[in-house]
Amino acid sequence: MEPVRQHPEQLAAAEKKLAELEERTGKKPNILIFLVDDMGWGDPGAFGGGLAVGAATPNIDRLAEQGLKLTSTYSQPTCTPTRAAMMTGRLPARTGLTRPTLTGEAARVNPWDNEETAASLLSDAGYVTALSGKWHLGVGDGSQPQQVGYDEYFGILSVVSEFTQGLDDHKYPELIRNPERMAALKQLSTSAVTAGKKGELAKVITDLDSLDKVAEIDQQFADFSEDFIDRAAKSDKPFYLVHSFSRVHNDNFSASEFKGKSLARTPYKDAVVEVDDIVGRLIHKLEEKGIADNTLVFFTSDNGANEDAWPDAGFHPWRAAYLGH
Repeated sequence: MEPVRQHPEQLAAAEKKLAELEERTGKKPNILIFLVDDMGWGDPGAFGGGLAVGAATPNIDRLAEQGLKLTSTYSQPTCTPTRAAMMTGRLPARTGLTRPTLTGEAARVNPWDNEETAASLLSDAGYVTALSGKWHLGVGDGSQPQQVGYDEYFGILSVVSEFTQGLDDHKYPELIRNPERMAALKQLSTSAVTAGKKGELAKVITDLDSLDKVAEIDQQFADFSEDFIDRAAKSDKPFYLVHSFSRVHNDNFSASEFKGKSLARTPYKDAVVEVDDIVGRLIHKLEEKGIADNTLVFFTSDNGANEDAWPDAGFHPWRAAYLGH
């Protein structure tokens, strides 16, 4: 019952194109969304970054070259509200998901009690749905992705800095060297890769008890997404997959395969190269399965580059910047 700005001509044009695509392929289009965490506007080569700023992004650049570049768009100020807007199609003020939940903070109400996700709508329309990677829209019972519309979830419910703050003695000594604070942190926060099927509570897959394990989580997410695409391609249903990176939010620790792979040789730039490689892997998987031409692919960052967590900071031409948490 909320007011909506109508665009009937655009809607009719979109419906015509989708109908023609379905007639040609015999199936509704798959949807793959790449959602990066805190990547700067100027990090990908397609927007002036790439090799020029120390990390080539050929796979992201290829998407931009072959597709449509949206150059006048706006995000919310932090991770959670951006993701809430994307998942619901509504302003975060409507959902109450206006900022990230802090460590140990218990929500008084579950905003998902009155919300509908794109995943649930597409599920009702016959899609198989999955979220791979970072959620950051609730950790409690009733607010996990597989409980709000996704058939499958594999990833992290919060944010990577929740895990590294209890592991990096160099950056967080006042926490790690204080036994009382560390005991409190372990009671308040679960550091793990988790997974769940529709309607279930998520279960722990990997305890993130070392920086080496944290460094590899995006590779786990990529493995899951490849497997999901494999399984979905064999079914008679279209799929909706949100591949949500933990990268490049602070704190970045290079995955073993990508350590020193960037021209800059820094953990942040290595992470940009890893993101690009995963984009390439999943696009290759679509091509391998013969479904690339019937898949709508979107690539976006949830908000701009972080500038209060150097060296975990990207590039952009703006005077102001996103400040992390």
